[in-house]
Amino acid sequence: MKKSIVVLSCIVILFNACTEKSADHKGSEANILAPVKELQKKYAPDKRVAVFNIKTYELGNKLIVTGEVEKEEVKKELFGRLTAEKKELVDSVIVLPDEKLGDKTYGIITVSVANMRSEPGENQELGSQVLMGNIVRILKKKGGWFYIQSPDKYLGWADPDQMIRVSKKEAEDWRNAKKVFVTNYFGFIQQQPSLQSYPVCDITGGALLKDLGTTASWTKVELADGRVGFIQKSNVIDYEKWGTKLTPVADNIERTGKYLMGVPYLWGGTSTKGVDCSGFTKTVYLLNGQLLNRDANQQADQGEPIEPGAEFENLKKGDLLFFGRKEENAMPDGRQGKPEKIVHVGIYLGNREYIHSSGKVQLNSFDPNSPIFEEYNLKRFVRARRVITSTPQVAEVKTH
Repeated sequence: MKKSIVVLSCIVILFNACTEKSADHKGSEANILAPVKELQKKYAPDKRVAVFNIKTYELGNKLIVTGEVEKEEVKKELFGRLTAEKKELVDSVIVLPDEKLGDKTYGIITVSVANMRSEPGENQELGSQVLMGNIVRILKKKGGWFYIQSPDKYLGWADPDQMIRVSKKEAEDWRNAKKVFVTNYFGFIQQQPSLQSYPVCDITGGALLKDLGTTASWTKVELADGRVGFIQKSNVIDYEKWGTKLTPVADNIERTGKYLMGVPYLWGGTSTKGVDCSGFTKTVYLLNGQLLNRDANQQADQGEPIEPGAEFENLKKGDLLFFGRKEENAMPDGRQGKPEKIVHVGIYLGNREYIHSSGKVQLNSFDPNSPIFEEYNLKRFVRARRVITSTPQVAEVKTH
């Protein structure tokens, strides 16, 4: 009997010791995770447009810190916060761009539309696209793919064959070169100043090309990889005038959107070849001198909020319409309501009609008596924003 009591006492003591150790470990883990989460919220609240991927592991008295950040000062702040744990810090954090890339940490797109995917591989989800002539940051390489950041800050994996790698100086040289902005929706760069000439490549609206001079009806252009050709003068505008001469005007927004009628819906598409809902609004505004963010819920933070009115009477042509789920209030039983969720965007055209990409670019109406009435979208309408303004939330192309 006494032997059993002794054994039981030992078990209790061992259990208490393990419990105390576990509690200490959890406390230490919480102290470590807190600054990591705080810095992630500070520097990368949206993982689609910023990099802060940090993981920590405890090994005895060592704290192993791994992952990636975009700036050296962010890394210093992270380690400064973690030293409070009084553990030996093992630094395995990479500051992007990865030093393995050398000085070629920029790229210039050399195809009409370059795809950006969620993971390296042609079979991976299409997240966004970048148009010809745009400069991207190259952050790292994996296999045969580059992890890039587009001019609108979006992150994704791209095929290196769709760009030319350049240094910072070479990127600045391209940025400062005299260029033209392609205003035509679709077309070709010809080998000679003739429509019967074979093409150098295809082209879409929004592309940037080096200007080599203009004749009566043709502009000679150069791509970033050195290819030279000709594009019809009427299909381009001097880049210096872009964003000033063609500022967003409601009628122009409508005209541009309607010229894209029937263009197929493409998840991740942001070009005139195919667009998702936010890719459509982004493209329409780009062709009118204004830059919108990439995704619908990001665009929902731009411009000015507008109370639409019971019959949408307060809306103006060109306002952005957002669809999804409205924020739900807390339940009577104390349960939290669901937050707002934006999943779709369109452009208001007046008279309760709007244009958007859903299956294809098409017109629909909020009016139940209209032949193009769409009850589904009326029920999921959330709110509206006005972006044809001078507010700083929406950047003009000329300042980008």
